[in-house]
Amino acid sequence: ATMSLSVAFALPARAAEGTEVFTNPSKIAAIGGSITEIVFALGEEDRLVARDSTSRYPEAALKLPDVGYMRQLSPEGVLS
Repeated sequence: ATMSLSVAFALPARAAEGTEVFTNPSKIAAIGGSITEIVFALGEEDRLVARDSTSRYPEAALKLPDVGYMRQLSPEGVLS
């Protein structure tokens, strides 16, 4: 079995017309324990606004709102 991991970097996206879609993504919802750890390791934990239930480390992550299990997320829960 092949395991893949997708990480969305906070780079500006461009619409077909050339308009920037995300000019300053200041909020991060970490979906996946490893993503949460990476955000903390990069010193960007102040930008975290939510985490999924697999994000158990570092302990400070547990203070963030839990949006549910990463494989059963609803868009409404993550976007709210």
